[in-house]
Amino acid sequence: MVQPRVYIVIYTLYHHIYKLSLRVRDGLEAKGVRVEIFQVRETLEDSVLEKMHTPAKPDIPIIEPAQLAEADGIIFGIPTRFGIFPAQMKTLLDATGQLWAKGSLSGKFVATFFSTASQHGGQETTALNAVTYFAHHGMIYVPFGYANAGMSNVDDVIGGSAYGAGTVTNGDGSRQPSQVELDIARDQGENFAVLLNTYFRGKNIVNNTGADTDASTRSIRGETPLNQTTATGGESEVLQPLNPEPVDAPLTTAEGPAAETVAQEHPATAISPNIDTQPAGATTEAPVQPSETTDQQNATTTAATTAAVTDKPKRRRRFWFCCGNPQQLE
Repeated sequence: MVQPRVYIVIYTLYHHIYKLSLRVRDGLEAKGVRVEIFQVRETLEDSVLEKMHTPAKPDIPIIEPAQLAEADGIIFGIPTRFGIFPAQMKTLLDATGQLWAKGSLSGKFVATFFSTASQHGGQETTALNAVTYFAHHGMIYVPFGYANAGMSNVDDVIGGSAYGAGTVTNGDGSRQPSQVELDIARDQGENFAVLLNTYFRGKNIVNNTGADTDASTRSIRGETPLNQTTATGGESEVLQPLNPEPVDAPLTTAEGPAAETVAQEHPATAISPNIDTQPAGATTEAPVQPSETTDQQNATTTAATTAAVTDKPKRRRRFWFCCGNPQQLE
């Protein structure tokens, strides 16, 4: 499996952020992640830096905006200026418009760590300002939480917060990162690497599985027609309803249209000519020979019934037929 690549991008004047970045790198490499450290371009003139008594810049390459798209994860090391970014870091992020237009940073993991001159110098507000950039790019922000017990130490000055590792430098930059702060930075690198590695392992499993060969999945995606013939050459059987809905048009039977009309008007009492309605256990009697008088009476009754049914207007089922007796609902 190809190891994921992480870029640590920092801005540093007095090397506080740079020292933290080295420990973040150690944590990442301990979990098998490839790491490169970059710095953003300086915007202050050399004469200004000289008056600020800043040391020489660390010997690391300067990153260009387009290079951010090469990394699988990015960790920004940001010294706070009045609770927000320094102009140098903001200049880099403001130049990522083309990456945003192409979605080049979407889905990449990102994290932050900080330095401030005091304990309440704005590390958390700087993180919240950074999140707006990450959100617009569709990046996945990974806060550190309180994964290191040293962050709960109230006896010493400890930089960092749930948003990432950090250090407190003092107003003149004389305070260097403590061992506890360096350990927190290393732990943040390890945690970030574990998450990134887990994501890449899962991604490789998905890419290498044969889940796409499942026929039902292909049909849902539209790759296989639902009525495609089976392997035996026959098409899938179309199931018919067991009790199809009755139609309004009269059907012609052996008993004639009048009997069908009666069946539609009185479905509960209609009798099929092919069904034996004799109750179980009844004694079978000899058939009675019809007499001439009986035949005449039956013919008269049948004619009267047929005329009555024919003269009666046909009742059509309404949409509420299923809800009760249509005699009462109409």
